[in-house]
Amino acid sequence: MNGITVMQVFKSLGVNPEPTISWSVGSRMAQLWRDAEGREPTKELRPKTTGGGSHCFAIYPFDWRPAIERVIRETTDIAKSQGDLFGD
Repeated sequence: MNGITVMQVFKSLGVNPEPTISWSVGSRMAQLWRDAEGREPTKELRPKTTGGGSHCFAIYPFDWRPAIERVIRETTDIAKSQGDLFGD
């Protein structure tokens, strides 16, 4: 493998995100990459993390792992603090 995906970092942290959380983190990471590198992140077709089939995932260098972890923690903390907006 040439690098790491956002979903691999979620899994290694023991976090099983809702789709909206994983999409949010993925979007933020892609923007950070574009800001730093001036281009889209490299993508690879890899097996889906849930269900069957495959999906095109953005691949980041292993040294980007701390940034991915930070964005995951920030995003999941925000989601926890908001709670269920439509619940009781």
